[in-house]
Amino acid sequence: MKRRLLLKLSLFLILVALLVGFAYLRYIDWPSFGGAKEVRVYLPEEYPVKDAHHYTLRSFMDTWELYRFATTPDAINFLVENLNLESHGLVYEFPLIVSKPPPYWWNPELLREAEYFSSRERAPDGRLYDLLYSMERGIVYLIRFDG
Repeated sequence: MKRRLLLKLSLFLILVALLVGFAYLRYIDWPSFGGAKEVRVYLPEEYPVKDAHHYTLRSFMDTWELYRFATTPDAINFLVENLNLESHGLVYEFPLIVSKPPPYWWNPELLREAEYFSSRERAPDGRLYDLLYSMERGIVYLIRFDG
């Protein structure tokens, strides 16, 4: 009788651990689905996009959309022009902070150096963009803030 109860309790605890683990993995966006489709909102098909990830963080009235993908310098020029961004030169630390734990693929701190762009017109509300592009690795980190 004790063994049967112990077995049922063990199976229940394993099931709970699996459900909690799965919920946490989706919370940090593992695995990441549909990133290329979301990036294509900003970049037309003529520009290559590889290893694309997208994640949305929401707070009461604010939304952060995080993007990570690999592309070419021509695509960066297109984004800078269309998103009305300005360059702040090379940076060695990524100055962007998000208020919640980022997804597993969000690790701009691993870049040695990258060019940093941000929206030309900054306002407390509205849509703002920050972009980090590593010429060495071809990786882009983009944040769209909507507040």
